[in-house]
Amino acid sequence: MIIETLQRLMDANLAGLATDLTLTDIGALIGMFSALLSTIGNLLYTWRKDRREQRDSDAAWARRQKEP
Repeated sequence: MIIETLQRLMDANLAGLATDLTLTDIGALIGMFSALLSTIGNLLYTWRKDRREQRDSDAAWARRQKEP
C-alpha cells in the first residue's frame, strides 16, 4: 500500500514537471545532455589517443635499445 501511494505521488510529480517545462527549459536540458555527450566522447578519444601514442613511444624505445 505504501509503495503504491509513493508510486502515485511520483507519477503525479513527473507529470506535473513535464507540463511545467517551457521551450527554454527543454533547450537547456538538451544543451546539458549534448555537453555531457561531448565530454564523454572527448574523454574516450583522448584515452585512445594516449594509448596509441604510448604504444608508438614504447616501439621507438625498443628500436633504440636494439641499436648497437
